[in-house]
Amino acid sequence: MASRMRNLLKLSTRKRKAQFFVLSAFAIVSLLYIVSSWIQPYTIVDTSSIVLMKEPFVFNNLIEKAAETVNTSKSCEDLQYNLDEYRNFVQNFAPSQNLNLIFNYSISPCFLNLPGVPLPVIMRIEVQSSSTDLSNKFVTGWLNPSSMPPGSFVYCSACNA
Repeated sequence: MASRMRNLLKLSTRKRKAQFFVLSAFAIVSLLYIVSSWIQPYTIVDTSSIVLMKEPFVFNNLIEKAAETVNTSKSCEDLQYNLDEYRNFVQNFAPSQNLNLIFNYSISPCFLNLPGVPLPVIMRIEVQSSSTDLSNKFVTGWLNPSSMPPGSFVYCSACNA
């Protein structure tokens, strides 16, 4: 009979050890959860809204296409006409995108254009919306193709040749 009592005592100590293991594991996990929630910042900065904004994309596209309009012009009169047409198109396009656009440019007089020297075209583009204000003033040069000697090559970084 004495041997049976020892087995019952061993069984109950095994149960106690298992219960202690389960309770201690639960306590450790609970403690780690409380500490992690305490360390975690209250607000996480959401940068996805900046990526989803269309204004910077439209603004960069306007600048790129304005420079391309200047570089694809064949003559000084063509340059003036192309920039007027581009400004009219952009000013009609901007309100459909809920943007307020200011597009100004100035061209140096055409008679000052020396052969092989680019004619400076100064542009200022501003795009405003309820969430952003973007502006850029830049200078691009127009090179008269007819003033170049025959067979010469002009590298244009903004052209898609």
